[in-house]
Amino acid sequence: MILRRSAKSACRFFKRFRQETSANALILTAFGMPMVIGGGGFAIDFAQYYLWKRELQYAADQAAMAAAWELAENPNSTEWAARGTTEFNANDAVTKDFNATPTIVKSHYAGVMNNAVTVNVSATKRLPFTSYFTKNDTTVAVMSQAAFTGGAIVSNCLVSTEKSDSDSIRLNGDAVFTAECGIMAMSDSKKLCVTTFDPDGNCIDQDDGSSGWEGRDAIVVNGQPTIDAGSITSAGTIDDQLNEMTDDIILENIPQDQLLDPFEGIDAPLDYVTGEGSYTCKETGKGKKSGEVVELGIAKPGIYERGLTVSCDTTFQSGIYVINGGSLKINGDHQVIGNDIMFILTGGAKLALGGSSTNNFDGTTEVTTDGTEINLQGITYNTLLSYGIPDGEAQAMAGMLIFEDPTSEGANPSGEGNGHLFAGTSSTWVSGSVYLPKSSITMAGTAQVANMCLMIVANKVTLTGTTDMTEFCPEGHSHETSVIYGTVKLIA
Repeated sequence: MILRRSAKSACRFFKRFRQETSANALILTAFGMPMVIGGGGFAIDFAQYYLWKRELQYAADQAAMAAAWELAENPNSTEWAARGTTEFNANDAVTKDFNATPTIVKSHYAGVMNNAVTVNVSATKRLPFTSYFTKNDTTVAVMSQAAFTGGAIVSNCLVSTEKSDSDSIRLNGDAVFTAECGIMAMSDSKKLCVTTFDPDGNCIDQDDGSSGWEGRDAIVVNGQPTIDAGSITSAGTIDDQLNEMTDDIILENIPQDQLLDPFEGIDAPLDYVTGEGSYTCKETGKGKKSGEVVELGIAKPGIYERGLTVSCDTTFQSGIYVINGGSLKINGDHQVIGNDIMFILTGGAKLALGGSSTNNFDGTTEVTTDGTEINLQGITYNTLLSYGIPDGEAQAMAGMLIFEDPTSEGANPSGEGNGHLFAGTSSTWVSGSVYLPKSSITMAGTAQVANMCLMIVANKVTLTGTTDMTEFCPEGHSHETSVIYGTVKLIA
């Protein structure tokens, strides 16, 4: 009986309990409170973590940019890492008491070696809520990478105007170029690693076993040349061997619009030369040796159809010589003098200055020099004006010695073989500008300069193993300088 009453009382209690809802919120709150507290704790920790990461990333970005700019402004700088560290410390406030020292190293970008700076840094500290569960500190790590191209104040006396082909400047054999007046290639041809680099900086082979390198450099080395040009600049890449051969400033991957053809847009003044030129060699009597007959030649300005070949000791009178087709050959054992002159090559005319007449235009790379005594000086501003050439054009062409008509087909523009030949001995004196925008030129032997600086501008340029160019300007003169602006961009 008692048991029955107890059972009925329990049923009534649970029935009333099931019907009562006023405490549901309290129960749900009790069950949900750990999640609310946990979520709040994790949110606070995440905000703290994000603040640390953002601070570190900003400081690392600034460090990478600063170090890259140091190298862009001075490729030979030894302070680039220190500059990056200084910039990092200046921009790190939140984590400065517990971050590690940043690691700042040169790195590779877009298949080119050592053209970027990478910064890695981390910070380690305990997060209040998270550490309750993990029992460990939390580490935040970031990486930043900035790529750069160098900048400098440079002068250029040896220029290739080719815009895209490789090998636009070739340094062959034991050529010597120590004029310290600057070498520039406008070509954007690049040799790139299309895979990745190993820790030693070697390009890893592709999966099929072929080389990871693709393309060719704009400036290439074939041999062991001696180069002291002051600066070597290219819109493309430059043979890595040059890094081991010279202390020159080497500027690769420069935006092409910063590298200018100094004579682009100047028209050859063909219309201002109307008369036919003349050249004669006449016997003048006996020389010092018994029975020796001496010939002296006089060349007069004007138009020379089918070329001009020096065949005796010759004086070129002041003025403009238009060589329409054929060849301009100044070689053989003759003394040649010409002051205040300009040769215009048109109609595919070729140039052989000081080289062996048997080896000028074939497909070989071996070039011989002879005993030619040459002294040629570029045309003056006043002489150009005397032809009726407008003042602005006369100023632009002042000092020009050899001017290839930009509208002609040129000679050997592919760069294979010798093309135009510029050679000589210690008795060769040549001053002024040589402009061959449609052709390649092979330089061999030795040349001296007299009263004005020498500049060689051609579509492609090859220095052979017999080249020994030590001066491009007489004492007290120098080539004009230009500013190459470095660039930096954040890439990671």
